[in-house]
Amino acid sequence: MRRVVTFIWGCLAALALIASSSSAARAQDLKPRVIVFVHGLHGNRDTWRASNGAYWPDLLRTDPHFRSSDVVVAEYPTPSMRGRYSTTQLSELLYQSLSKQRVWEHHDVVFIAHSLGGLLTEEMLLNHPSDAAHVSFVASYATPHQGSFIASFAKLYDSDPLLTDLSYADDNNFLTTLEQRWRSSPYTIPIHRYCAYETLDTASGAGIGHYLHAHARVVSFYSATYGCDVDTPPQKINTDHIDIVKPSSRQADAYTFFAKLYRDNPITNITETVRDYKVSALYVACDRTNSEADLEVPIALDPAQHEQLTAATAEFVDTQKVRDDSTIAVTKVDPGGIAHIAYSFRGRGHDLGIFGCPTGHASILVHFVVRSRVPLLD
Repeated sequence: MRRVVTFIWGCLAALALIASSSSAARAQDLKPRVIVFVHGLHGNRDTWRASNGAYWPDLLRTDPHFRSSDVVVAEYPTPSMRGRYSTTQLSELLYQSLSKQRVWEHHDVVFIAHSLGGLLTEEMLLNHPSDAAHVSFVASYATPHQGSFIASFAKLYDSDPLLTDLSYADDNNFLTTLEQRWRSSPYTIPIHRYCAYETLDTASGAGIGHYLHAHARVVSFYSATYGCDVDTPPQKINTDHIDIVKPSSRQADAYTFFAKLYRDNPITNITETVRDYKVSALYVACDRTNSEADLEVPIALDPAQHEQLTAATAEFVDTQKVRDDSTIAVTKVDPGGIAHIAYSFRGRGHDLGIFGCPTGHASILVHFVVRSRVPLLD
């Protein structure tokens, strides 16, 4: 009996060791970068398949130029009629799905997004800034950054809240707020946004075209290219809204456009360092107050390393003849390298005896948190 028990425990220990080894192996099986495909309204995993059978995610997986990247095809629920999810709700479902697929465990993340998928991606990154820090760029294909005429028309008889979010931006609070948030967030400002646009009308009955009874341009040039990087011209794709993300080969414009973006944005590893800077010799007269509501303290950043200031803290040091009720706080951080500090400290009153009223002084020590993107060898 003792031998049997010993044998069983030995087997369990061996299994535990194998499981532990497998877990460790799985932790190392991710490539440095991941390319994430996000489909649009009424899309699914077949959004990326061309009429000749070519499947864009598979074209990337078998292309040696992308050997350092995993490829993930995302999915989220987009019912064909009378859906019940808003863009914000779907962006959270998308985030949860990508978390299960270990997207955020990669050093570097890039997106290929079609139509609504581009808006979902932006909303998701704004709501999850720590994960947004891993994103290099988003390649948006026919994303309606300023809304779509078809969505404005379709919402008249379809209660799907997505159509409200996709309607023209002039009266679309979601789109205008999304763009304002993107341009003001220190976590999304560094993310490149590249755009491609359709040149042909979409036939009725095809995808979002089921709302129409005639051919129409689903997303205009201006809507598809609004807010995108100006140093990389938008890419013209001579297809309609549906086929713009269905390259039939690696020579297709949709494919070569992304391949160029991939080369121009090398894979990077993200590091964070803390750098200190001291503001010295702040004096205060006897029983007076030295204060400032917005002291700007800069830190030098290296653009070659894509350095960005993400956070800062401050404290008083080297204080002499200063009261104990001093206050100091970092009120704002500019990603370009400036910490805004509000501080106040008071000098002590008269000393005993004949020595009069002393002058006090203090220094401010600022701790800057700097995020860098260090290129990895491919």
